Amino acid sequence: AQDKIDTGIRLINRLMDVCGQIACVTGASGIIGGSTVRKLLHKGYQVRALTRNRSFSIPGTDVYIGGLEDEDILSEFLRGARLVFHCAAELKNEARMRDVNVLGTGRVVRLSRDAGVEYFCFMSSVGVVGLTVARLVDEQTGCNPQNLYEKSKLESENLVANLADACSVVILRPTNVIDDENPGVLSLPLRGNWRDRILVFMKGAELAHIVHADDVAEAAIHSIGIRPGKAERYIVSCDEDERNTYAGLWKLYHSMKYSDAASPLHAPLIVPHVLRLLK
Repeated sequence: AQDKIDTGIRLINRLMDVCGQIACVTGASGIIGGSTVRKLLHKGYQVRALTRNRSFSIPGTDVYIGGLEDEDILSEFLRGARLVFHCAAELKNEARMRDVNVLGTGRVVRLSRDAGVEYFCFMSSVGVVGLTVARLVDEQTGCNPQNLYEKSKLESENLVANLADACSVVILRPTNVIDDENPGVLSLPLRGNWRDRILVFMKGAELAHIVHADDVAEAAIHSIGIRPGKAERYIVSCDEDERNTYAGLWKLYHSMKYSDAASPLHAPLIVPHVLRLLK
């Protein structure tokens, strides 16, 4: 009984600690941003969401409509904030990538410093590692970004790292993020057409690198309170799960329908490795 009482007291103290604290989430209509908003609300934070999506709505959230180029909206959005989760990014339009991913991030960093933010979490991407021959990629692996998106995210990381003298800074590098509405490579067994079957045969032994948006958001919130003075970088993945391969996910899906589902026939790992080098 005493253990239950102690647990209840800890939960009440935790709620009192976060109650009224303002947490700001940019890119709130994205899959990671949205999940972060919901988890922060559940933990008792006062949440502000920045988005361009005028139809965005999560009950209990203060919504700010605008982009990273609008300094007036950003200033109001960040005023009085204790926590910032910077999830906004341009993923596809190369003409806007530098403006959004680099200049926009620089603006959020500067205004967060002015606002006296205590914790800043930047959502980067494991793509910043770029081309590598390393068998195992971790946070110490050198970065060799190849495309404009990867380069812009790495440059943004360096801008965010400069904030570490003023507050706690965490930079997360998720792998391939999915959620219920954006299943990523999980759509292969869902569709199951002949093209997907060929792809699974060619890449079956290769890691799919999927990670759920909820797990990424949980990692972002879990890092609150990390020591200030140095920007910490973390890869967020579930690659240690042996089912997180193209063939493994195919089998996992079919095992939910058929108890005797077997792994699909697939080529050895060297095949997708060679094909990638030939690109």
